[in-house]
Amino acid sequence: MNNSAVNRATIQSWIDDRLSFDTVEKTLVSNGYESVEISEYLQQFKRIKNQNKQITGFVFMAVGAFVGFLACVMAMINPMPDIQDFFLFGLTLIAVGLMMYGMYLVFN
Repeated sequence: MNNSAVNRATIQSWIDDRLSFDTVEKTLVSNGYESVEISEYLQQFKRIKNQNKQITGFVFMAVGAFVGFLACVMAMINPMPDIQDFFLFGLTLIAVGLMMYGMYLVFN
């Protein structure tokens, strides 16, 4: 694959416009690109789009891990016994939810 033939600015504009895979393919066909160039553009489009999803997923997992750590520390310190259940169950549920969504983005 010749990456120099692929215009990254064009691909980034498609991602910013949230175009679907089929729409990008139709745009390339209507602009008269050859099949080899179309496949290169589509591969790079998929790669960059997946890379962005993975970065977002890792951010969600990191935030979830931090919230989980915070919930654990606050439950052990027990600064306010009246809201210990919030730290044990509420923040832990939020942390697990964030981490599961992050894993969904990374592994999907």
